[in-house]
Amino acid sequence: QPHARHTEPKKRAPLGPEQRKVRKEARQDKQERIDAAVNKWFSDTMALAQKLAEEFDMKPKYFHDLFFQGGARMVIHQSTVNPYNAFKSEKAAECRENGEAKDAPQLHIDYHEEYAHMTDEEKDELVKRWVQNRNSNVVLRRDTPRAKIQDVSNIIRNMKVLMCGLATCVGVEGFFCVVRNSADFHISPQWFFTSRELEQYMPIATRKKWVTAEVGAKVEAFAVAGCDV
Repeated sequence: QPHARHTEPKKRAPLGPEQRKVRKEARQDKQERIDAAVNKWFSDTMALAQKLAEEFDMKPKYFHDLFFQGGARMVIHQSTVNPYNAFKSEKAAECRENGEAKDAPQLHIDYHEEYAHMTDEEKDELVKRWVQNRNSNVVLRRDTPRAKIQDVSNIIRNMKVLMCGLATCVGVEGFFCVVRNSADFHISPQWFFTSRELEQYMPIATRKKWVTAEVGAKVEAFAVAGCDV
């Protein structure tokens, strides 16, 4: 039987000066277009945060944190670490050590160029440091009254965000009331209405006197009593 002949793959001819120049210019042009798109997104996001802050009478920082951090943590748990998030976390820690406090948007403004010039190897090392630091600072959750209050507050915050998102994107109205059913900790009844008009409509809907705080207190007492009529 004839033996199969193995041939070495042909090596590509090295690029000439003109070809290297063309490729370099193409890469630079692509990077400039990417930077322009990212900068536009960033400007639009900051403008939206300011608009929402004025609309809901809150500080822009609340929406900055929500846009850049809160949403991803709320919806899914990422198993892989985003190198840029690790980079910002490290820079934020450095700023705190120097007595400075910078939020996510300011970190982006001050350091995004430094990140853009990092090599893949440097980014991998950055992620490794972040994971090691996270694992070395793991604290076991204690089922204390304070921990319970923090859990409730975090979940309610996420519920409000989801309700507002539905109201804006889909077109719904609604409300919720969260009360404790245990005497182990204390937190006031937590009400949320997607609009003030909806809350004002409640006396008409129930055809009775409606005071939101009083209704919440009664629901809480009922829940703590074991929901026993």
